[in-house]
Amino acid sequence: TISHNLLDNNKVEIIRGQVSKFTLEQIKDLVKDCDAVVCCLGHNISFKGIFGPPYNLVFQTVKKITKAILPNCNTKFILMSTTAYTNKKIGEKNTIGEKIIFSFLKLFLPPHRDNMNACDYLLYKLGAENNIDWIAVRPDSLIDETNKSAYEVFELKKRSPIFNPGKTSRINVSQFIADLIMDEQLWFLWNHNTPVIYN
Repeated sequence: TISHNLLDNNKVEIIRGQVSKFTLEQIKDLVKDCDAVVCCLGHNISFKGIFGPPYNLVFQTVKKITKAILPNCNTKFILMSTTAYTNKKIGEKNTIGEKIIFSFLKLFLPPHRDNMNACDYLLYKLGAENNIDWIAVRPDSLIDETNKSAYEVFELKKRSPIFNPGKTSRINVSQFIADLIMDEQLWFLWNHNTPVIYN
């Protein structure tokens, strides 16, 4: 459902379609004049949404978008990820219990595997050497709140997403993403990284 605030805003253009069926050329046409692209894709929380196609929705879309914006190094790309992702490049480690549970989730829960593959693609395929600026924002358990509140951002997870999860409001995630896009110093601080955000 799209809010009336967006529908009535003459600065907002809404394009409807199944992004998983968009060709690379269609994606290129959508992002060609963008200063920033934010990917907040997820799977529907239903049996069909979790276990049915498209199985690699986020991963394949991230690949298409980053290929589409690759020639334009001034376009920023932000992926909304999750604290379920462990960034081993910066020394994050999972406990034995977390390793067991995450292994089961990756094996039996296609959306979890999809999200992990999407972030892996940014971290290991694109890295920092490629001609594209990207950040994967990792909120903890998402909650709905009406107003923005204080939040903290860290390089490493401070809590176990399995055994001691924190909370992050969607509106705070939105604010942080907007700040990343608008604030060049903040972008430089987190470029090619996976910041964790908690309320």
